[in-house]
Amino acid sequence: MTTTVMTTAATDAAAPPIPTPTDGPSSTPAQSAAKAPTTDVVLVSAHGGSGASTLAAHLPETYREVDLTPVAVHGTAHCVVVATATVDGVIAATHAVRRLTSVTSAPAIHLALVRDGRGQEPLGARARVRALSVFVASITEVPHVQRWRYEAHDQRSPSGAYTKAVTRLVAAVEPAPVATSRAQRRQQMGATA
Repeated sequence: MTTTVMTTAATDAAAPPIPTPTDGPSSTPAQSAAKAPTTDVVLVSAHGGSGASTLAAHLPETYREVDLTPVAVHGTAHCVVVATATVDGVIAATHAVRRLTSVTSAPAIHLALVRDGRGQEPLGARARVRALSVFVASITEVPHVQRWRYEAHDQRSPSGAYTKAVTRLVAAVEPAPVATSRAQRRQQMGATA
């Protein structure tokens, strides 16, 4: 017969040292919850092959691709769910949006639908997108780039339509500041000087 003896530390024992930034990342939940919110925008792939990595490569550096976990999006202002514009892709996007909205500190969720080819999306995908539209802040359609399907490391710049879609996505996520009157601008300049 084997007996297990458990010992506990004395109440006056020294607490473990608090990790510093040079010690590496901390895995304690209290410290990650206390982390200040970031203004970065996170991209979440709803499913494999959604085009999130390619899209992230064409977005500003403040956009970063993360896994679909509540911890990864905690404290962010905006989250872009990326999915293909197929029935299965939109179903995966629906599950991702549902999972993200279940978080108490849910960010503003945007949807980027990457076209899977030429022509219109299937009717089932369009119907699901309409149903999903009430749960997201914006929906941006990103066109299909045929040459990227066959050559993943194609160094040529994206098409004009792709660039415009990226611009529309950035504008939807980061709306332009409201124009102020000349008097308000002077007042703001005086307050900051």
